[in-house]
Amino acid sequence: MIVPYLAGGVTDVMARQFSRALGKVLKQQIIVENKAGANTLIGTQAVAHAAPNGNTLFFTDLSLLSYNAHLYKNPPYNLARDFTPVASVAAIPLGLAINGSLPANTLDEFIAYAKANQGKLNYASAASGGLPHLGMENFKAETGIEMTHVPYKGGVAAITDLVGGRVQAMLNDVSTSVGYSREGKMKVLAISGDKRMPKLSQVPTFAELGHANLAVSAIMGIVAPAGTPSDIVGILEDAIRVAAADPEVKEYLASNNLAMQLSTGSKLKQTMQAEEKRWRTLVARLGITVD
Repeated sequence: MIVPYLAGGVTDVMARQFSRALGKVLKQQIIVENKAGANTLIGTQAVAHAAPNGNTLFFTDLSLLSYNAHLYKNPPYNLARDFTPVASVAAIPLGLAINGSLPANTLDEFIAYAKANQGKLNYASAASGGLPHLGMENFKAETGIEMTHVPYKGGVAAITDLVGGRVQAMLNDVSTSVGYSREGKMKVLAISGDKRMPKLSQVPTFAELGHANLAVSAIMGIVAPAGTPSDIVGILEDAIRVAAADPEVKEYLASNNLAMQLSTGSKLKQTMQAEEKRWRTLVARLGITVD
């Protein structure tokens, strides 16, 4: 199970939880191998070039896999050609957070405030080219708001400056916002996903507010190299469904505000195609690249 991130992060730990449970179901050990670097492209290429025999799987953010194919002028992989979707397993909701001192308490109030201060606000992201960056560019494009992007080297620094008022807004993992929101240092105005999060039950979803087009979530899942036989994919789909019911997997997801999101390979293929179309259109319209 290749993970394109360093050990210890949310995706890595989630992959290890699923690998442990999946190994129990399949009655064989699954080894997690971290191949980090180049904005996940090192791990991605390793899977794309692996033998399609069911022995190599890829646990990753499938939204990132979709949009990275268009952020690079010469992407080293083709989404449709190089991968076989197996299953999605979870979603990481992203929430729109603003500095606690801003005179806005709802999403519509913030949109109105930002339009009244066109070009004067800054938004943070953990890095250029990530989902929070692209999500905010989508937010700008859909609302007609002008804000300046300030990329950071990691989410901690970005959140620190948001709380400190050096930037005014950002899209971030909802779980990192709970404490700051309760302390009034940050206001979470809306979150992605189909339902509210238990630890932020007062925060509505974008869809509830009539702004479903502004929502973005990181879709975590498993793909295999293209050409992996359909019978093997079917075995893996069934095993992942059973593994998702493992108590430790469910506890990990719940304690980290992660929403279980299981789907079959065919359904995941449709989701990835929709994600690919969405980001291809946005990247082309805004001319965003990371080369």
